[in-house]
Amino acid sequence: MTSPDTSTPTRRPLPAMLVAGLIGLALGYVVLEIVNAGIAFIWEQVPSTWDTTPAWYVIGIVLIAAVLVYVIRRYVGDTGHSPMGGIKISPLTPKEYVGAILAILASLWGGIVLGPEVALVATGSVVGGLAAKVMGVRDAAGTKKVVGFGALGAILALFVGPILSGSMTLGGAPTAIEVDQLAWAILVALIATVAVTLARLVASLIARAAGEGPHLIILIASAVVVGVAALLMSAWTGLPVIYVTTSGEELITDLPKLTSISSVVAIIALKSIAYAVSLGSGFRGGPFFPAMFIGAASGLLVALLLPDGPSVAAAIVVGVVASVIATAPMKWPIAIGLGIVLGFLIGTWTLVPAALVGAIVARAIPRLGDRITISAHAG
Repeated sequence: MTSPDTSTPTRRPLPAMLVAGLIGLALGYVVLEIVNAGIAFIWEQVPSTWDTTPAWYVIGIVLIAAVLVYVIRRYVGDTGHSPMGGIKISPLTPKEYVGAILAILASLWGGIVLGPEVALVATGSVVGGLAAKVMGVRDAAGTKKVVGFGALGAILALFVGPILSGSMTLGGAPTAIEVDQLAWAILVALIATVAVTLARLVASLIARAAGEGPHLIILIASAVVVGVAALLMSAWTGLPVIYVTTSGEELITDLPKLTSISSVVAIIALKSIAYAVSLGSGFRGGPFFPAMFIGAASGLLVALLLPDGPSVAAAIVVGVVASVIATAPMKWPIAIGLGIVLGFLIGTWTLVPAALVGAIVARAIPRLGDRITISAHAG
């Protein structure tokens, strides 16, 4: 006769999943607002007091970020993961969360070219872990589901503001599908994907040199590169340094205002350099939003080069789709689905075919940087 199971029963994860998702959404939105407020103050409000942002200010801020990230990772906690790894969801204790979020805030407020998405995932993960514990979900599979829902809820906070304000959709999209102009989408996708792929390749080489732990010299050197790239861009184009510093997703809707081809080329080149060193040197943040900005600028470049070609909105959508897919390893069905969703959300249904072309091109180009990273870890 089988003896009864006397172990403590675990509760079904569904209620905890719903609670974690809702709380994750609310706290994720708060964290996103905190991140954006700090960036706006440091990189928009303070620089607006000068005609031109002084070099000492830009270099000073990025150097402070480098030192803070080193100190936090070395002495507070090093539970976050490299942005080269994309987004990884795992349970976080409140103590682990403190180290992770402080390193992210120091990086993002410091103008490092990484995005806020990882801050939201970390917030949702700690919410999910606490929800599972409080609501009696004790098995590993159930806890994983609750943590995943917490992270998903927090990530959805990224879309709350744009959906409510209507700023997610770009204006100026064509009213009908322009099949005869789909060839330009290949050019946009190639430029965006190559720029992101080269940035990840350089980042992988830097990450190999930096090793697993925080490396102060590499952090400082990378911060200086970000600062110098921003100052060069501003000197050449007359645009604010924020077009290079920070992730830049808030500026995507401002890109169509630019009409100078040389300015757009400078932004793509210098933003890609700053993105590469930010990715691989040990800072903390997300890899997707800066890549989206580079992709959007690539689309704008093609629209300016081909005045009889795509609309600016259409070209930007293709660039964003291609850059996102170039940033994350994904299977073909996911890449195709993502192309459809992003094309529809950012543009309109008329841009879905062009977005699909961008998705296919981006998925077809090898991710060389990832191969270097994998071989380094294998060694």
